[in-house]
Parts: sequence; C-alpha cells; structure tokens
Amino acid sequence: MPIKKLSGRQQVIAATADFKFSDLASGVYAPAVDVPGGAIVVGGHLAITEVFNSATDDKFSVGDQEGSDAAVKTTYAALSADIAAPGAVALVPTGKKYAKSGTVGVAWTGTGAAPTAGAGRLTVLYIVDGRAAFSQG
Repeated sequence: MPIKKLSGRQQVIAATADFKFSDLASGVYAPAVDVPGGAIVVGGHLAITEVFNSATDDKFSVGDQEGSDAAVKTTYAALSADIAAPGAVALVPTGKKYAKSGTVGVAWTGTGAAPTAGAGRLTVLYIVDGRAAFSQG
C-alpha cells in the first residue's frame, strides 16, 4: 500500500520574548513563550543582546513546562551553554509533542555578584501537528 500524500501545508511559527537581567533570578526557571497543545518545537535560539555582568560567568538553559507540571530547565539547551559575549545558542529540537498547552522559558545561573546589566531574546520555532494553513495541489 503506498504512502498517502497529504496536500495540507503550514508555515513554521516563530515566537519571541525579550528579557533583561532584572527579569531573572539565578537558577530559577522563567517562562517566556507559550505554545499550544499539539506544538512541536523545530528550532529557535537564545540570543544574548547585552552581556550579563555577573562577577564570574553566566550560563543559560532553555526548558519547558507543560500545563501544571514542574518546569524542566534543560529541554532544548543545557545549562552548560555558556554565553559570555553577545551571540546565540541554537535550541536542540527534541521531537516532543505537547499534549496540552505549555511554555518554553529560560533559566539563568550566575556566579558571584548579581548582574546590573544584561539582556537577551528567546526565539522558539514550532509547528502544530495536524494544522494546515493552505493546500498544495
């Protein structure tokens, strides 16, 4: 039996959230981007637009929370993703499909004194399983 070809197509959805040092607490998950049930993260990145000026170093991770479940800080980028200068770290898609609505967020861990400067942007790219925006004939 041949594979049934579907004509439905959808674009990848991009959602962004800007944050600054005062939005974060060391080691605490900070929700940033909501995704609907059925969403599958296919990419994205965490960009540091202004370096965090903690005393020693700053590390970021990107994780998620689904419904009322506890947040997972390292779903898409591990805490070892060290960003000491402006730049971006790509999210690692896991193939996870959200059974219910969820949130993708960041966790910042700093050592030494709390920062007085620092900013970034989280960009999450996702599709929604079963959704079709248009048809290709």
